[in-house]
Amino acid sequence: MPEWQFTQWQHYAARRMLPQRRIELYLAQIAMWSAKAAGVQNAQLTDFLFDPEDESDEPADAAAFFKFSPRK
Repeated sequence: MPEWQFTQWQHYAARRMLPQRRIELYLAQIAMWSAKAAGVQNAQLTDFLFDPEDESDEPADAAAFFKFSPRK
C-alpha cells in the first residue's frame, strides 16, 4: 500500500471514529439485550448509542458498514 493511500485510510478512520465506533456498537448491543432481559419491551439499539445530535450518519448505516449482525 502506498503511503498516500495509507494516509487516506488514517483520515477515514479518524473521521469514522474507528475502531471505537465498532466497540460502541457491541456495547450497545449488550446493553440492549440486558434491558430486554430485564423486561423492557421496546428497547432499541439507538437507545444505547452516544451519537451527537448533528451527526448525519444513521445507526443502521454504521451497522451495515461494519457488517454488524446481532445474534438472537
